[in-house]
Amino acid sequence: MDGPQITAWTIRLALLALTASIVLRMVRPWVAVTVGWQRAIWTTACGLFLAHIAAGMHYYHDWSNAQAYADTAQQTFDKLGVRFGGGIYVNHLMAILWSMDVVWWWIAPKSYAGRSPRWEQWLIGFLLFIAFNGLIVFKEGPLRIAGLIGFSVLGLIWLLVTVLPAPRAKLAESPD
Repeated sequence: MDGPQITAWTIRLALLALTASIVLRMVRPWVAVTVGWQRAIWTTACGLFLAHIAAGMHYYHDWSNAQAYADTAQQTFDKLGVRFGGGIYVNHLMAILWSMDVVWWWIAPKSYAGRSPRWEQWLIGFLLFIAFNGLIVFKEGPLRIAGLIGFSVLGLIWLLVTVLPAPRAKLAESPD
């Protein structure tokens, strides 16, 4: 597998794992899913995203943030008509926040379990916003179609779990 394929497949797999993790969080009241599995999938998604960043920096930008900024600015200009490279810093922020969340879950699981639901909602919303832009705004063809399908499925599941009454007790309360 060459550099461009590694870069492409790490983000594709990261997005699949992110989607699986979000779906598991949404259906947890109805489906027995252990916290250990949720954490493993969340961690895998983040790790694949970090591998994607590393592959992109290595194979496309020679580890130069200035080059990554310039390439991002050109891609933004090509798609939106605005020369803006700051999206690279948004990706860096995503990597930092997601990594911090993963580390928090591993080193202080009780504290993590008691975190504000708003933090989880905000973080997942931020990750989905970035994924939406990456798949729908900046991609074309089959990847855009896959993104539209994925976001539609997430929206449908969210709608269903919002409308359906939650069971009285969660099926999987074990921390592992």
